[in-house]
Formats: sequence, structure tokens, C-alpha cells
Amino acid sequence: MHGDRGCVPAEGAPLIRGSMTQILRTWLPVFLALLLIQMGNGLTGSLVSIAGQERAFPPLLQGLILSAFFAGSFAGAIMAPPLIRRTSHGLSASLFTLCLVGATLGFAVTGDPWSWVVIRMLAGCAITGMFTTVESWLNLSIADSIRARIFSIYILIQLIGLAAGQLLLSSRSLGESPLFLFAALATALAALAFRTERIEHPLVEAPRKMSFFAILRRAPQGTACIALAGFSWAGLMASGPATLQMMGLSDIDKSLVMSLAVASGMLAQFPAGWLADHMDRGRLLLLLTAVAMFAALLPLMGTGPVMLYAFAIAYGAATFPLYAIGVARTSEELGQDERTSAAALMIVSFNIGAVLAPLAIANVIAVLGPHSYFLLLAAPQSLFALIGLLLFANRKRARS
Repeated sequence: MHGDRGCVPAEGAPLIRGSMTQILRTWLPVFLALLLIQMGNGLTGSLVSIAGQERAFPPLLQGLILSAFFAGSFAGAIMAPPLIRRTSHGLSASLFTLCLVGATLGFAVTGDPWSWVVIRMLAGCAITGMFTTVESWLNLSIADSIRARIFSIYILIQLIGLAAGQLLLSSRSLGESPLFLFAALATALAALAFRTERIEHPLVEAPRKMSFFAILRRAPQGTACIALAGFSWAGLMASGPATLQMMGLSDIDKSLVMSLAVASGMLAQFPAGWLADHMDRGRLLLLLTAVAMFAALLPLMGTGPVMLYAFAIAYGAATFPLYAIGVARTSEELGQDERTSAAALMIVSFNIGAVLAPLAIANVIAVLGPHSYFLLLAAPQSLFALIGLLLFANRKRARS
């Protein structure tokens, strides 16, 4: 397939060629793998979150179990670049995915909470190593002019998988172990899907190393946006089901709220990506974070599931596109030889936010009650929007 019109170019080649349909056809095996992985991950994450609440684990332990996933992600981000250099993107993704299968099976084997902390950490390491690999693969293969749209499709595929995983949560009456086994099976199939020769692997022999502080200095807004995306994602997907359980919602209502958030995020992905490729990305981020702030406050303005559904729709639509736009905003400041290291560092930035969210939410809710959850979701969005507004005003004054 070397040199075909549909193939992804090697490092240093111009960009992915062809229509969006051709691009999707070329990357179909990888996107299928991501779909299966996120279906299993979405189901597993919600099961772990609800089980911790039902079994009355102490708040600190619940927070540790949920945050361990994202803490383990740091190791996965660090391990991915050297493994890619020694093997290939496809093989690296397969190896990390097989490790995720083993971790998922661990939840079916034991219900010990401290074992779950370790298993969640291993799962986070494995899935983040896989994501770092795939994002390096994409970043080395696409041009800045279409980066936000391609990454929006990448996130869209993941959200479809997450939505499917949330819908499977309504089958919890079958028992936790069968659902964990199903998640492991879906993930195992993903490892096979990564083994494709349809996509040409970029050359990664001599990438330039970057430090986290270097990427933060070069692209502060994009890096901060990615961290905010991590806080929003973990706050919703990891802590959301347990919070809704505390509020007394049924399994069907919990599943519906989570599915609505993911579905709205799916629908917003490509329009947000198109806007990010055609307008100032800083202005778009200001708009999205302002919407997310108001959305998070909606459940405090009334009672009943309707306000929760409105929150889920608006918050999901505003926050799930943040990662793709943050990656595009960061990558436009970098050279081609910096993007393998940057892929890992962007995952680290995401996980900084993702680690903080469950720990903060679990402990604040223990003191102030479940409705404080929505204030915690709104706070970082309002801070980012305020800083963005000040920067925009300063730029406007400097031009006048």
C-alpha cells in the first residue's frame, strides 16, 4: 500500500490526501479499535464508580480508585514514545491494548477496593499508552489546516464507544462480572483491529524531545485547555455515575443522563472542529467554556430530571470538543519532529486535570453534599473563560 492515494504519508510528507471519506476509509481499522476500546472503557468506568458508592467505600478510597486510572496514565504516556521507536505505531497500540484486556479482567476476578486501585492504575497506564501512540500516529500524518477536524472525528469515534458503554450499564442486573468480561472481550478484539497494513507508519527514529514546561511555554492556552478537558471528562465520566447514585436516580435515569452528555458531545465534535479550523481558536474556547460554566449550574436552578438532562446535553456539547481543539491549538505551535514527544505531554496535561477531578469531587461532596458536584464542574470553566476574556481584551487594546 506504499504510496497509494489513501495511505497516510510518512513523517515529512505533506499531509493526508483525499476526501474525508477516503481518510475515514484508510483509518477505519484504527477507528474501529478505538470504538471497541471506549465501549469497554465506558462500561468499566461506570461500573467501578457505581460499585464504590454501593459498597460504601470511604470517600477518600472512592476518589483514589477513580483517580488511580488517571495517575497510571502518566506512566503510559512516558512509556509510549520509546516503545514506538523500537517497534511501530500499530504494534505498540496492540501491546498496550492487550495490557488493558488483562486489567479489565482483574475487575471480574476481585472486588477488593485496594486491588481495584492497582488495577485502575494499570488500566490507565495501558489505555493512555495506546492513546499516546494513536495520537502520535495522527499528529505525524496530518496538516494544521485540517487537524481540528481529524481530531474531532477521532474524539467522535471514542464518544460513540463511550455512549454504547453507558447504554450497556442498564444491563447491570446481569451482574458485574459478566459485564467486565464483555468489556475485556471488546478490548481484545480492538487489539486485532490495530494490526493493519493499510496505514503507512510514520518515521519516528529521531524525534526531538520536549519537556512539559517547554510545551507549556510554547502553547500555554492549548496546554491549559487540554488540562481543562481532562478535568471535565473525568469529572463527568468518572464521578458522574456515583454522584447521580447519591442523588437517588435509577439505573435507567443514570444511563440516560450519561448517554445524553456523550451523545451531545458526539454531535458537537465536527461542527466545533470545523469552526476551530476556520476561526480564531482562542475565541472558540472562550465561547465553549462559558457555555459549560452555565450548563454546570443548571441543576442548581431547579429539581427533577429535566434540569439534569439539560445539563448533560449542554455540558457534553461544550466540553467534549475541548480536547480536539486544545490539541490543534498546541500542535500549530510545534514542528513535525516535536510531535511524538508532544503527544505524550498533551496526554500528561490531560491527566493532570483528570487526576484532580475525582479526588476533589469525592471529598467535597462528602462535606457539602452531591449538589456541590455541579459547582465544582463550573469553577474551572469559569476561570478559563475569565482568563480567555482578559487575554482577548488585552489583544484588542493592543491593536487599537
